[in-house]
Amino acid sequence: MKSLLLAISLFLLSSFTYAAAEFLGTYRCHGYDPYINANYSGTVIVKQQGPVYRLEMDYDTGERSLGTGGQYDPVLMSVVFQDKKNIKNTGLEQYHLSDDKKTMSGYWVYLGDDKLGKESCERVSDKATDKTKGHD
Repeated sequence: MKSLLLAISLFLLSSFTYAAAEFLGTYRCHGYDPYINANYSGTVIVKQQGPVYRLEMDYDTGERSLGTGGQYDPVLMSVVFQDKKNIKNTGLEQYHLSDDKKTMSGYWVYLGDDKLGKESCERVSDKATDKTKGHD
């Protein structure tokens, strides 16, 4: 039992270490949405929320999503997200952080669907400036 608790503690500690600050910041993003067959742009703000990340996503398509991300190694973050206005728009995204830590990019999908969207984001600030106040 003690070894199991030790293993769980070490796992949680290592997960927190990875999520120490690699992805934090404000990003300008652009991508392709296969569900509307169009390009889009927007802002993603990544904040620390305990051992995980909180993502505030605001796009020119009108979608405003809230996400929770877990960082499993220094350059990979997996996110579950949900549109604040249309809770049926719930999905998964995985971001890969570039070597210079200036961009993150990845693919996303709505749960239960079979189309894969693509997104690339450039860090514009190391600070997570809250530009989505009033949209909760």
